[in-house]
Amino acid sequence: MKITFLNHASFIIETNKFKICIDPYLFGSAFNNGWNLLSEENHKEELKNITHIFYSHEHPDHFSIPFINSIETKNCKDIEILFQETYDKKLKKFCENKDFKFRELKNNKELNFGDELFITCGKVPFFDSWVNFNINNVNILNVNDCVLENPKLVHNIKKILNRKIQILFTQFSYANSDTELDQKNLAIKQLEKIKLQDKILQPDNIVPFASFIYFSNNENKFMNENINTVKNVYDYISNNCEANPIILKPNMSLEFSSRTNNQIALDYWNKFYQNIDKLKYNSSDKAIDENSLIDKSKNYLKRIKKHNNSILIFLLFKINFFSEINLYIVDLKKYCSFNLMTGLKFQNFAADENKFISLNSNSLSFIFDYDYGFDTLGINARFKCDKNYYSKVKKCFSLGTLNNTGRYIKLNNLYKFINFIFLIRILEIFNFKKRNY
Repeated sequence: MKITFLNHASFIIETNKFKICIDPYLFGSAFNNGWNLLSEENHKEELKNITHIFYSHEHPDHFSIPFINSIETKNCKDIEILFQETYDKKLKKFCENKDFKFRELKNNKELNFGDELFITCGKVPFFDSWVNFNINNVNILNVNDCVLENPKLVHNIKKILNRKIQILFTQFSYANSDTELDQKNLAIKQLEKIKLQDKILQPDNIVPFASFIYFSNNENKFMNENINTVKNVYDYISNNCEANPIILKPNMSLEFSSRTNNQIALDYWNKFYQNIDKLKYNSSDKAIDENSLIDKSKNYLKRIKKHNNSILIFLLFKINFFSEINLYIVDLKKYCSFNLMTGLKFQNFAADENKFISLNSNSLSFIFDYDYGFDTLGINARFKCDKNYYSKVKKCFSLGTLNNTGRYIKLNNLYKFINFIFLIRILEIFNFKKRNY
């Protein structure tokens, strides 16, 4: 067996019969021009003769459509896509239309692939998944950027697998921010998650990854100020965890027979962190005019009303769950309001500084154009908003995010919400339940 790291959250596992590529995001920007890779390298040789591609979830730094489109059509039929079972089947349909073979992985069920390879995939609310590759009783667990700050979720993974973990791949820096504040706390929490995983899962080795990006837009470059560097996490694991830290650079293979020389990879990555202000930054996008934004908001509402029960939405609006929000469009220098009943309205007033979200017209357009648009905004941090008011904004746009997972507010969809962990997570996100961890 051979494990080769590619970049960010991507690596390859190779056996005698299989060559599985995990989450290949290897070039270009992601999250509406909000992220870029710290470094882009050539992986042509490493990607030859891929038999499978595993995707943990649909975020573009994992499921990269440009990468999928870069695969020659004639080769698609020889590659099988592995992905968690979902309600909407969007990714399945997309890949099958490109002539890929496709296999859905049932939640928490181990699947025998032959050649002494067993794969177990487990879902984490709302859309993330972890995966364990068991090859000749060597277990490689990839939790990528699953939200695992709740110890119960980590204990659940340990219980499901019930085996010794030799290698744990896990995220090491923050991937989003609710506001521009409290970055240091977010960075510390991410390191504490690694310590929690080390304590509960007790892996022999930890490979920090899935964070080899920088916030690459002029609107969000402030987010780079407190990101965890690879050196930060290496020192933290060395001093706070029982597992052995392994640091990899692009196209480097993990050596089982001897300890990896971490300094080579640390030196490689350190030069990018030291010069992060000199990396390429995406400039502001072309402004979207008022009338176009209004039309886009109407189309957004049409999608919402098509897939969800209008009466239930109205009732939730009346009890102020989906309340009206105020916005300041920075590039247009105009204020507006939005709600799920009447859509977007521009107006001449200056809202209280703590009671509006400030963003560019392109970001607002992105929210209206795609069900995952607001989720993207929360990750790329191309906005400014008071922390308390942001909770109100999240609720206002939460239907789009929910619908993107194949869940809709209507009676025949209630079974999709009957999951204790999922419901608790919703209550925590919308501050209806205080987190006790």
